[in-house]
Amino acid sequence: MRQVVSIVNHKGGVGKTTSVVNIAACLGELGEKVLVIDLDPQGSASLSYGVADDRNALLQSLQKTTALPVLPTKAPRVDIVPAGPKLAEARQRFSGSIGNELLRRCFTYTDGDWAYVIIDCPPSLGIFTINALTACAHVLIPVEANFLSFSGLRQMIDAVQQFTSRNPALTIRGIIPCRARTRRRIHEAFLEKIEELLPGGVTPTVRENVSLAEAPQSGLPVILYAPNSNGAYDYRRVAQWLLDKL
Repeated sequence: MRQVVSIVNHKGGVGKTTSVVNIAACLGELGEKVLVIDLDPQGSASLSYGVADDRNALLQSLQKTTALPVLPTKAPRVDIVPAGPKLAEARQRFSGSIGNELLRRCFTYTDGDWAYVIIDCPPSLGIFTINALTACAHVLIPVEANFLSFSGLRQMIDAVQQFTSRNPALTIRGIIPCRARTRRRIHEAFLEKIEELLPGGVTPTVRENVSLAEAPQSGLPVILYAPNSNGAYDYRRVAQWLLDKL
């Protein structure tokens, strides 16, 4: 049975797409088959894997409720459903309860032996994120490791928890502290506060690391771009944490 995980945050720049791309690659490195679904019209996850999609294949699949357009990536055992700018048109075309379930319905027509499906959502609670939350059972929330992001994190947790009335299987599985500067005294205090929000649900910390910023322009996840970097080490720990949880 596929484990479907959505990685969400209504704020941009917190490490959401970086987490999607690198957790998936690390799971593949551990021998798991993974499908990444890029639901952000900006297509950042697709570009981070070196996959550019200027067509509207995903939009057409959602409109017609057909199999998702799956492409291979350079990361072992990782495939992707790429997004492109045409996907933005779905905001106007899809509405109502049927519009919220299109991704879930497309899953039923999509063949593949993936153990994990990881969905990259746009930085909003719009139609794409609603589709992801309808289709998944697990949620990960990346958050920039500073106190200014704490109130937004609380709002995000509340929003996902309220969504369980539509999808009772939905569980917030973890919070990922990203872009952390672990030598600062404030870091441990921040971790303690988010642990209070989700006891037992804080993943290993992802440190601020130049390799994580550079890897997307190469079209590779960090474990292939800089396998011995701190970024690669940290996301390997996060992926193992997630495997243990699921």
